[in-house]
Parts: sequence; structure tokens; C-alpha cells
Amino acid sequence: MKAETLPGAAASLIAATRHYSRRCVAEVGQRLARSLRRRLSGPDTPSATPTPGPNPAPNTTPRTAAPSSADIRSSVDEALSTALAFADAYARALPPDVVPPTHHPLLRLAAAAPDERVARGHRDLLLLACLPEAHEGHATLCRLLNPAGRPWATVALALSWLEDEAAADGDGLPDFGLRDTIEDLLCHAPPPFAALLQLNGDGPWHSRELRAADGVWAALNGRPPQTSPLHLTGGLEQVPGLEDWLESPSVSHAVAALRQARPCHVVLSGGNAAIRATRVRALLGRAGMAALHYPVAGCIDGASLATAQALAFLHVSPVWLEVRDDAPYLPSNPSTGDAGETIHAHGLPLIHSTPRPPAEPAAGVPFIHLPVHALPASARRRLWLALLPQLGDHASELAARYPVDPVEASAVVRDLGLDLTRNPSPTPADTLAAIGTSLRARSPWQAHPGIRLQQPQAQGDALLLPAAGQAALDAAIDRVRQQITVLDDWGFASAGAGRRGVRMLFYGPPGTGKTLAAEVMAHALGVDLMVVDLAGLVSKWIGETEKQLAAVFDLAERARTLLLFDEADALFARRTETQDAHDRYANLETAYLLQRLERFEGVAVLTTNLRSNLDKAFTRRFEFIVEFPEPDADTRAELWRLHLPASAPQAPDVDLTELAAWYPITGAQIRNAALGAGFLAAAQGSAIQRDHLLQAIEREYDKAGRAHPGFPPTPTRRCR
Repeated sequence: MKAETLPGAAASLIAATRHYSRRCVAEVGQRLARSLRRRLSGPDTPSATPTPGPNPAPNTTPRTAAPSSADIRSSVDEALSTALAFADAYARALPPDVVPPTHHPLLRLAAAAPDERVARGHRDLLLLACLPEAHEGHATLCRLLNPAGRPWATVALALSWLEDEAAADGDGLPDFGLRDTIEDLLCHAPPPFAALLQLNGDGPWHSRELRAADGVWAALNGRPPQTSPLHLTGGLEQVPGLEDWLESPSVSHAVAALRQARPCHVVLSGGNAAIRATRVRALLGRAGMAALHYPVAGCIDGASLATAQALAFLHVSPVWLEVRDDAPYLPSNPSTGDAGETIHAHGLPLIHSTPRPPAEPAAGVPFIHLPVHALPASARRRLWLALLPQLGDHASELAARYPVDPVEASAVVRDLGLDLTRNPSPTPADTLAAIGTSLRARSPWQAHPGIRLQQPQAQGDALLLPAAGQAALDAAIDRVRQQITVLDDWGFASAGAGRRGVRMLFYGPPGTGKTLAAEVMAHALGVDLMVVDLAGLVSKWIGETEKQLAAVFDLAERARTLLLFDEADALFARRTETQDAHDRYANLETAYLLQRLERFEGVAVLTTNLRSNLDKAFTRRFEFIVEFPEPDADTRAELWRLHLPASAPQAPDVDLTELAAWYPITGAQIRNAALGAGFLAAAQGSAIQRDHLLQAIEREYDKAGRAHPGFPPTPTRRCR
């Protein structure tokens, strides 16, 4: 980022940082040039003329003579002289007196050194390693002095330069005193020095190239690191919905530790990656600082973490170590546990966000644990009110329907802003629908065996239920929409009399509309429908079913769906006596699902064909138990009219009341029969006739394995 594009104070700070760093690098280049001139000022050694081998073959063809060693030496000397002259010119071109910022990386490194000799030695080595980065002229000088012709300084060059200076200054050091200091700095230095200088190549340490770690030169110039995966992440100053969390005692304690740069291990665990990231950035925003973000997806590498901490030391920022959700769980992580030494050495906190608390906190430093949970419903309401004040009357409903985090909600608002170009004057209903569409598009979804995600299309008029069943569905929808009013505003939650979410049991014969009812509810709430085949999740392997169920609930919470467990008999059948380990674990699986249902804040629906198949102890867990009986004759007539579209041509002999009275079939069978009759009529090029419907109904009985009751008494000719 250009300093000119930043606010005044920040631009001045970056400019001062860069000027001081360049001044220091230029001085090192000038000192190196002087040392080289002293050592190369002696008389040239004549080169021996090569002697041809015996019996050289005569060659009468004229050819250009090969350059002599003297010519080569002269060319090298000329190039070297040019490079040395550049070093002097570069130093003279820079302002001589530059006042460094208080927290300049070089000053911080000097303050962290145990004594003046170590501070001076590390500074010289670090600036020599950065010399090629400062200008291509310096890179040319290093290339000329590198045996491999690479544009980097070597340790041998550093040794000869610093030893020559020591001799010229009459420092009185023993012959190997300076060499021992340099070897300690390059091979045995403590943090943060060890991670900032690298030795490249093979062979003894003194024969290798001297390189600054990736990101060091950027830090010396006031730039964020450009090395993957590290990047400097700023905080969020205003995060609607997190006000209570930021004011809590434990978070306030962590904020104070960050502001005062106390060495400590701050761990945020729980929730999903997006929730943890929002909490970390809110923490940074409240502390008024940025952090060096270091995401990992596997085992934490101690060397990489030490490098990240060293670069963070240069930027005066803590490291944010983010362990992703898909990182493997390790019972212990020595790299994290041993991080206390480097935290102490750098004098900065380590922020650690992870799905699970670390098995071993960093040793020897204070430990601050901040459990991460989803926003409570009341905070979500404040969030929506802050972002969309024009929907104030619907803030409670939005908070109950969509358990989103502040960053997700802000992204939805940006989507709504783009949608205004299409619809400049949306109604509240339009905005609510647009919010659902945006969240649906942004919800993470990963295919999982036994799980199907469905965008609901069916509306309430597609479902025909007895009055009691319809009233229960309406009450469940109202419970979701009004739960914040009742539980939070009226205090039922604090009194322990209410649970978040809604748990429902649908029971009845197959085809009576249980899945359709769940789809209608999902459509009314503006969420997707996640259909789970419990029979496909139950595993014969002990402990595997719980893992599958945990993945289902995690996925449903991230995708914000209505959760439908189809064929719940597979897991909720009557508990067995504990005869062996398998029976004991089967009961544990059922208990786990019940406990997880208790904590689920969305709508969970379980279906079964026979209520008697379920243990009676389970029924008290459900807020609503809805029966889906086989439809009576009047309902069947309504279903026939519903599934035979008015636009479909019907012959005069079709009597839907007669079909409803004669054939006691379910709504699903009526739908299939109506569709089948339509295809029969289309194949014959005629309107839908009574015979087509009778034949389609007969097929439904055959498919169900039920005895066909025969045909109505009115004479008719069967359609073949």
C-alpha cells in the first residue's frame, strides 16, 4: 500500500519507517564497499598464460582469440568498481539524518538483544541479508561476490567484512571472538532473532547464503507481509450484536492484555470458523490493533509458528493462530504447548482460535479462555435492528429464523443494497424474501450420505389436514416467530421454563403428508429443508452413529435449515434391555440424539408411521405431536381437485366425488394416480377420462400390495 493513500498520521509513520530502514541499509552497503576496497587495493597478481597441450592440431582457419585471464580479471574489476561506486552514490543520495519511529523494527530488535554486541551483530547481518532487496545495484554487488553468481550475500562475505572492520578499528577482539558471535547469531540465536535470518544451501554454516526470512524486508518498509499464508488483519471497530460479549469480564480482561501487549495465550474455542473469526476481529477492534493472521489446517508446525511470531514482533502485533474446522483433532499438540517460550521472548500475546480447546495451553504464560457461542437471540435482534432499522417490527422474527453472526448479517445487507437496483422500493415482504434468498445462497453446504437439501416450494394451500393438525402447524410457526418475545422479553428463558427451537413429531401412515407438511413449514419460515434418512445414518460400528449425527446437526446449524428426520423408528424405537455392548451403545445413540435435539435452536421434525413404535419417554421431548390420518372422503375429494389442475382437460364422465368415496387412498397415492391418468390421456391424445383415472388407481393399489376394492358400479369400458 502506498503511504500517500493512507491517513496523515499513518502515512507519516510509514514514510519515517521506510526512510530510516533505507538509510540503515545504505550505510551497511557503504561500509561493505569500504571494506572491499581496503582488501582489493593491493597489486594485481599476474595470471599465468595457459600452455597448449602436446602436438596441437594445426588450424589454418582464422578465429577470434579467447579472452585471456587478464581480460576477464579486468572485466570483473571494472564491474566490481562500478558496483562499489553505486553503493557510495546510493548512500549519499539519501537524507543523512532520519529520526526513526519509536517502534521501528530495528529499534525493537536492539532492545530485545541481551547486550550491545549481539544487538550490533544481528543488525548488521539482517541489513546485509536485506541489501539485495533495497536496490538492483546492491543485488549486482552481491552477485559479483557470490561464488554461485546469485544475487544474495553469503556468510563468508559477512565474516570477511565484519572481521576486516574489527581489525581496522583495532577492537582488540580475539581472532575467533567475532566469528563465534556471528555463529551464535546464525545458528543458535533465541527468538525472535532465530526466525528472521536463514542460511540457504549445503555445506558448513560459513559457506551458505545469508537470507532474510520472507516478510522481513516488507516489515522494515512498513508494509504488511506478502508471504502466504500470513497476512495482517485489522479489527472491527463496530460489531452490532456483540456489545454484551465485549463487555463481559473475561473478554474485557483479554482486551486489556492485548492493549498492554502482555505475553499471554488467549484461546477462543467453540462455534464455527465464521463465528470465531468475528469474535477475534471484534476483540482486535476493541483493543485498537491488528494481528498477523496465521491459518492452519493441520498439525501446528513449531518452526512456522515461530517465524510468524517473529514477523509479528516486527509489526508490533500479536499472532492470530486460526485452526480451521476441518483440522484433525490431536490429543496433544507439543507445538502449541511449547509456545510459551516464544510468547515470552516476543513480549506479545498469542491469539488462538480453534474448534476445540487446546489439550495443552502454552506453558509459563497466563492463559485466557474465551468460549465461543452463537449470538443469543436478543443480541441477534439488536443486530438486525442496527443493520435494517426499517424492518424493526420484523427484527424478532428475523432473529428467530436466522441464527446469523454479525459478519454474515452485514454481507446480507450488502446483497440487499445490490438488489435495490432491481427493486428500488421493496415492501417489507420483499425484503424478508430477499434476506432468505441471500442467506440461502451464502449458507455452506456439503453433500453428505443420507442427507438431502431441498428448497421448499409447497405452500399452505397444498396441505389438507384435520383442523387440529393444521392448528398445531400454525402454532409451531408462531412459536418460532414469537420465541424472543416470550422467552427473552417476558423472562420465560431466565425462569427455566422454555427452550429455544421447536421439536415436532409427525406420525401417520405413509403418504399422508408428513414430509409435505415439513416443506410447507420451511417455506413459511423462509429456510431450506434438510431431509435426513436416519436409517442410513445408523451404523453397526460402535460410536460411529454419534459422529454422523453430530455432523448432521452441525451442517443444519451452519446452513440454517429446517431439519427433518425421516423414518425416526430406526433410532427412536423402544429402548431395549441392556443385554450386551451393542444394546448399551444403541441406547447411548438415542440419548445423544435427544440431547442434541434439546440444544438445537431451529425446527426439528421427526416422522414415524406408527406412534406406538416410539418409546413413551420420548414424547415429552416434543413441543408438538401431530397426527396425519388417512384422509376421509371429503378430504379425498379436495385432494383430487387439488392434484387435477384446472388447466388439464377432463372428460364429462370424470366424477371426483365418486372416486373419493369408492377408493380410500392417501394423498400421495391420489397425486400419483392423477399424474398417471394425465400421461395415459396424453398418450391417447384425449382428455382425461374416467377410465384413465380408474386404471391409474388400480396401479397404485398394486404398488402398495393392497387388495383392489373393484370398480364403481356404473358400467364403463376399461381403457387399454
